[in-house]
Amino acid sequence: MAEWPLPWSSRGPSGAVSDNFLWKSSSLYVMDNHRLAVWCWWQHLDESRVWDYVHVDRHFDALWQTANPWPKHFVAAHRKDLESFRTAAFVDGGEKMALYRWDTITSTLLSLHRDRIGKVVFATADEGDPPLLGRAQHVRPWNLPGTLAWLASTDEQLQSPVILDIDIDYFTHHDLDGAFGQVFSAEYIGEVGQHLCDGLARGRFGVVTIALSPDTTGSWMLAERVLSLMLEHFPEYAHFNGGKPPKA
Repeated sequence: MAEWPLPWSSRGPSGAVSDNFLWKSSSLYVMDNHRLAVWCWWQHLDESRVWDYVHVDRHFDALWQTANPWPKHFVAAHRKDLESFRTAAFVDGGEKMALYRWDTITSTLLSLHRDRIGKVVFATADEGDPPLLGRAQHVRPWNLPGTLAWLASTDEQLQSPVILDIDIDYFTHHDLDGAFGQVFSAEYIGEVGQHLCDGLARGRFGVVTIALSPDTTGSWMLAERVLSLMLEHFPEYAHFNGGKPPKA
């Protein structure tokens, strides 16, 4: 059943730590601020199993690997309670800082759960600090649909459920004149969405998170347009559309 853990009241600033909404349908989550993805994963991450991590994003989201504040400042309430997660903070050099940011989600996951994460797959534009990993698979855009199709399959050799994490800014570009646009065709984005739905239906994707990231996608309008192409055939997408605030 679809619901709004954080109802969407306005299209306000998003940035590193500001959240406008969070919507979920079973194990699919859509948000504006990517940082909420960590909390969403925790609602499904079984500590007795190994999970694969697939990160589709313009950026690696792997800042603060050296500082690594999470082992010291994480408490169980952050995992259970959304408001506790959103307000979690620590003091560094006399400055109060949010513990969970949009550009640290990969670092957070690997810091707290590295022993539970098996295969790590990145489809990025190589922006931001790369994760300090011995091994990771890097997928080029032309291979992404096929990779997701393979992961969504029911092959018995694929035992680990997948955390599939998508940032809409992967599908947009920034021109020199300051304008943003859509990189990939509607067919390409729709194919990604179809494999996403297949993986959820077959139980291969244990949790899927999608971030609109309007600040890096370029605009709310562009981010929502790409999302609609991706989730056009998702059964409960109408519920999501029904909960959106009216456009100005």
